[in-house]
Amino acid sequence: MSARSSRQKVTHTFFLTGIGLGEMADPSPAPKTPWRDICLVALVPALDAVLRLGRIHPDEVFQFLEPAMNRAFGFGVVAWEWQEGLRNWFVPGLFAFILRALEAIGIHDVQLRRAAIEVPQYALHVGMLGAVYRLAARRVTPSAARLTVWLVGLFPLVIWFGGRTMGESFSAAALVWGLERLDADEKAERWAPVIGGLLLGLAEITRYGSAAVIVPALLWVLVTRRFRAFAYCAATGLLVAFALGLLDLLTWGHWFHSLARYLDFNVISGRAGQQFGAERWHLAVSPLLPWYTTGFLVAPWALAGFAWWVKHRQTRVWLFVVPTAIYVVAISATPHKELRFIYPALVLLTVAAAPACAQWVLSLRLAPMWQRASAVMLAGATLSLFVVRTPFDVQRPEQFQLIVKASRSATGFVLMNEGLWGSGGFFYLGKNLPWCPCDTPDDGCFQSGTRDPRFNRAIFYNDLLNPVRNEQSVAAFVATGFHVVERRGEATYLER
Repeated sequence: MSARSSRQKVTHTFFLTGIGLGEMADPSPAPKTPWRDICLVALVPALDAVLRLGRIHPDEVFQFLEPAMNRAFGFGVVAWEWQEGLRNWFVPGLFAFILRALEAIGIHDVQLRRAAIEVPQYALHVGMLGAVYRLAARRVTPSAARLTVWLVGLFPLVIWFGGRTMGESFSAAALVWGLERLDADEKAERWAPVIGGLLLGLAEITRYGSAAVIVPALLWVLVTRRFRAFAYCAATGLLVAFALGLLDLLTWGHWFHSLARYLDFNVISGRAGQQFGAERWHLAVSPLLPWYTTGFLVAPWALAGFAWWVKHRQTRVWLFVVPTAIYVVAISATPHKELRFIYPALVLLTVAAAPACAQWVLSLRLAPMWQRASAVMLAGATLSLFVVRTPFDVQRPEQFQLIVKASRSATGFVLMNEGLWGSGGFFYLGKNLPWCPCDTPDDGCFQSGTRDPRFNRAIFYNDLLNPVRNEQSVAAFVATGFHVVERRGEATYLER
């Protein structure tokens, strides 16, 4: 064998070993987790949510922030789910506690309240990215594991959803972290399956639909004959279930009240499909299809990385992939579905696939400078999705920014060309004041509100299909004493 072919064989063997596909003859101690990188990357979605504001879906406001306002101060929009008891009080209760604590120390500003509520979610996101690093470090080199954190953390969907007060956001982070703990060797890390059970329980409490990932994951642990890990995880999960039942008893008056109502509404009775409409089965999987508008929501590098795992039969990756596939099938079979439901699946697939792709880039025979440049280009490639229109885009950030501005001096507020469910609710107004979400100047609440001197702040959001209507609506505000103070994007802010 020539010296050159010998070097090629050594390099090839080292590469396969590095990505977890060859024999690891001399395992080294676990690498030190790069918490500085992780905390920095996790800050991006937190800042996006707190500074850019806006919302991805009305649930971001009305399933967590508004119930928290109602719990903390006695006012806030009570959505129908909270009237029927389909939700539990864990997350809104935590947010309500934070709001009361801020009130006690004299902090009333809406932006500061939103920042304080982001703190526990930021901690959860840091935990998720720490799990991403540990998961990758068990399969690839420390450098590739570090790059994996950046690949996952800068994935636009993670940036858009990661800091948002939505069940999908909380649950996806807890699922990644929990499955990573289940992936760990329970003999070397005795507490890993216990912590995994706690985290998977948290994923279930924050979003009941996550059971479609959790149950298959536990079954997969059984199939792979990891009985000890299954027993510890399941036992801890039962403790979390008991805590959920107790919480429902204390808040709704019956054990597992919210879970039972949720299952009845969404699964047993079919009322969800009747009330909100039944979608075609492929709505949930359409972001995965290459010919769909959002076909690149699973980044090409993630798909390439997953292909590497499949080719080289890396079985441990299936703990993420099999439950995710079952989850996608489950939500596709559910009559009522929304595109946001696919977010946890996209994150899990990305986390499973990214390490192999990161290792591949770092294994290229390039000069150090070009290797670093390739890594930066790979991490930044997914940012191109910020210029592609997708159904997951953050909606109306300028409107929410101006609502926060209005909240600091408003005694009454008018929001035109947006209904109640597109507004910021009482949370973004920050106080209990009269306000009117309306569509046109002919609406009754606009007519009565503009005659009431308490209504001193207003926002009109442009109708992109009818510029004439925009001019007429702003003119109607001016005719009642308002004047335009600022135009930001499609939103016009008025005062009087």
